[in-house]
Amino acid sequence: MINGKLKSQVDKLWEEFWTGGITNPLTVIEQISFLMFARLLDLNESRNEKMAQKANTTFKPIFGKDKQHLRWSNFKNLDADSMLKVLRDQVFPFFKTDPASSEAAIFGNFMADAQLMIQKPSLLVSAVNMIDNLPLTEGDTKGDLYEYLLSKLTTAGINGQFRTPRHIIRLMVEMLEPRPNESVADPACGTAGFLVETMQYLQRKYTSREGIFVDDDGTKHYSGDLLEAYRDHIQKAMFRGFDFDVTMLRIAAMNMMLHGVEKPEIRYQDTLSNSFMDKYPELSANAFDVVLANPPFTGSLDAGDVHASLIGKVKTKKTELLFVSLILRLLKQGGRSATIVPDGVLFGSSKAHLALRRMLH
Repeated sequence: MINGKLKSQVDKLWEEFWTGGITNPLTVIEQISFLMFARLLDLNESRNEKMAQKANTTFKPIFGKDKQHLRWSNFKNLDADSMLKVLRDQVFPFFKTDPASSEAAIFGNFMADAQLMIQKPSLLVSAVNMIDNLPLTEGDTKGDLYEYLLSKLTTAGINGQFRTPRHIIRLMVEMLEPRPNESVADPACGTAGFLVETMQYLQRKYTSREGIFVDDDGTKHYSGDLLEAYRDHIQKAMFRGFDFDVTMLRIAAMNMMLHGVEKPEIRYQDTLSNSFMDKYPELSANAFDVVLANPPFTGSLDAGDVHASLIGKVKTKKTELLFVSLILRLLKQGGRSATIVPDGVLFGSSKAHLALRRMLH
């Protein structure tokens, strides 16, 4: 978790939005996420270009020659009024364009109904300057920042949206040892922490000594050069994430893209609902080698909204039991899962608890 100077910087940034008239916590997080994405995309562009030069491979830029003014490093130096116009009228629409026209535009799938809520030029300049000073390239800072931002949500807990601590995510991924030819899912992905860590695990494990790049501040970056034979599978079929919170989906898509998955398969879907099997029949049963999850275990659901295949095996409205039943259905024969559950799943004495434990055995 962040503390000290960085915590003070984030608190000050939050206050700037509040005093600038943006007081909805979800809106603040969404706007900060967009600005962080713009900066990280620029940083990644520069880093990937250097890595391509070092490895003598082809560099495919996100920002073409006519789009250089849309990069963070360029628009951050504009005066307040010009910055607002460029961001609102050019940068923001850039992420909403046809995905076929730009790698970055895949983010547009999750921004179709998004709006730039920052209308005051002075607030935008202040936010850009503060985000420009955040150490976003250092270790797990991005994840820690999200965790801290989410902790500020006064509505947190309504849908169980709490980030899993980074070290727990890493431990769970390392326990399952996912392989680059497998399929991985999170049925309640939130900010896609499990999927991102899986990608990072693969990059660490499948990088040659020559493929390790150390930047100016000493941070190691793993090119994943030994994953080349699996690249198409990783980009198109390996990862699947589902959630029913649009803001979380935007953050998840951004997170995946910035960790090497150019077209993340992150979908708006309540995976316990009746519509899951109808919309995604090929993904809703016997589909994945690995499932990682920390589902929203809060309260009960309307039994009428839950798919009959789940209720039929475990007659309950409790989400903690239904999600475990769902995960068992999602796994292929011989598949494996690491899932965070309340202790009641292991020790509850109701018929539903007992039925689920018999399924697990």
